[in-house]
Amino acid sequence: MLTKSLKGKDFISLMDYSREELETILEVAMDLKRKLALGEPHEYLKNKTLGMIFANPSTRTRTSFEAAMTQLGGHAQFHTPEVMQIAHHETWIDTAKVLDRYIDGIMIRMYGIGKYGSAREILDVMAESAEIPIFNALDDKEHPCQIIADIMTLMEKLGPNWKEKKIVMSWAYSGRVKSPGVPQTMALAASLLGMNLTLAYPEKYDVDPEYMAFAHKAAEKSGAKIEVVHDVYEASKGADVIYAKSWGSFLMNNEEDTEYRKQFKEDWKISKKHFDIANKKAIFMHCLPADRNNEVTDEIIDGPMSVVYDEAENRLHTEKAILVLSMK
Repeated sequence: MLTKSLKGKDFISLMDYSREELETILEVAMDLKRKLALGEPHEYLKNKTLGMIFANPSTRTRTSFEAAMTQLGGHAQFHTPEVMQIAHHETWIDTAKVLDRYIDGIMIRMYGIGKYGSAREILDVMAESAEIPIFNALDDKEHPCQIIADIMTLMEKLGPNWKEKKIVMSWAYSGRVKSPGVPQTMALAASLLGMNLTLAYPEKYDVDPEYMAFAHKAAEKSGAKIEVVHDVYEASKGADVIYAKSWGSFLMNNEEDTEYRKQFKEDWKISKKHFDIANKKAIFMHCLPADRNNEVTDEIIDGPMSVVYDEAENRLHTEKAILVLSMK
């Protein structure tokens, strides 16, 4: 367990976290999950308030964060830019400085608002302008809350040797061009924690070079194995986990990407043929919402190998840990 406090620390990028800090979040999440199961009181954030700004739709993020604050004895406020003075051109700096006087933390979900990186710039401005912690609930670069929940799920499902198991993060077909936040954050987490990760994607769907450079450097220290392949069947061979996720290309605009990806529709739809060559007890993961029968077949996502709803549940427990450690 980490000896120093994470109180007041922003949770925007896993690049700002050490292996020890991530392990502490996971340990606290496991403890909070146990307390909830046993009905033990854990109102560590009594009378604390979290402001939540949603610039994009959400099911899991809003529900899990609101439930998290309720179970921790606090309160969550729901906001959208349209009903704030941001709609009348108040700056993000002024917004952050004002909220800083009222509440104890700010969660932001914002992506696809302009060029790649635009949302992250706003999160960074908010962090610089407010003394209270800022929580990234998905921007155009990362989805750290999702990945911490995914790691917790891997620990639960794969057992004590989970870091040695072959975990495949596979691009999957979808007609919609999505953020690369999930694979990029998984690469960071894997490299910091010493995992065995295979990133599988067709040519032209490389993730941000900045993230891969960080991952390779961190892997040298942690002993992680980070591999990139462009053949989904090669990646699936001997896999212990196949995690499907569609994302967009940096090398094409949306119209070009939408047309280019059509050629990969069948091979990169995760199905029984991929699990037939994976390890016998391999599990299927997806952050949801899934583009059913494009990213993955119903047979797999509804099958015994699927742990997608366990992943979704673990968003609650890991977010509680992140909130407690930063806001207590």
